[in-house]
Amino acid sequence: MARTMDTRSRRWQRWFIKPSAGAPPPASVSGIEALLEGRYGDAEKLLLATLQRAERVHPESLEHARALIDLAELYRTQARYEEAEPLFRRAISLLERGDDSARGALARPLNSLALVYRAQGLYERAEPLCHRALAILEALNGREHPSTAAVLGNLLAVYLAQGRDGEAGPLFRRSVAIKERVLGPRHPELAGSLSNYAAFLRKTRSDAEAATWEARAAALRR
Repeated sequence: MARTMDTRSRRWQRWFIKPSAGAPPPASVSGIEALLEGRYGDAEKLLLATLQRAERVHPESLEHARALIDLAELYRTQARYEEAEPLFRRAISLLERGDDSARGALARPLNSLALVYRAQGLYERAEPLCHRALAILEALNGREHPSTAAVLGNLLAVYLAQGRDGEAGPLFRRSVAIKERVLGPRHPELAGSLSNYAAFLRKTRSDAEAATWEARAAALRR
């Protein structure tokens, strides 16, 4: 069953170049817009057309890899994991054969494929993909860059699902620190992250520290 797109999915828009004024949008952009609007049937037709064109005209290009990723993201959104997985794998293989600039784009399909596996409870497959995506982003942007936050969150969820609290704790603190620096210490959207970390601390029996984070979260919600 198709799932409703959440606001985080709109981050995908940063991967696309908007057409110049007056020009018709490329099918890839139109397909993503249809996806963001929940028009999955339209999105699939447009993204399939983009992929077929890229396979024919630019078979070894970054454009081809992006077309594979875009269609795979649609299938992932709809929980069509058996269809999403091979597309992500094809994109990863294509990018691995490219130059250094193409390899820099690997983080996205690696993290998305990890999400596919995580959704199916295949944590042993998801974890190495998260580590690899994180290493790429850290090498490109540094350890505390906002681009790492999504991958950190994915790896954190993998650890939590397996009860690996000792490994999850440092990632939780790092993720919260990045969000706090990006949003600012008084931003209301930070409250959810602070509350989640406080709940984790309660679970790991750090009640005094948890109370401090709970108080900060409550202050942001006032």
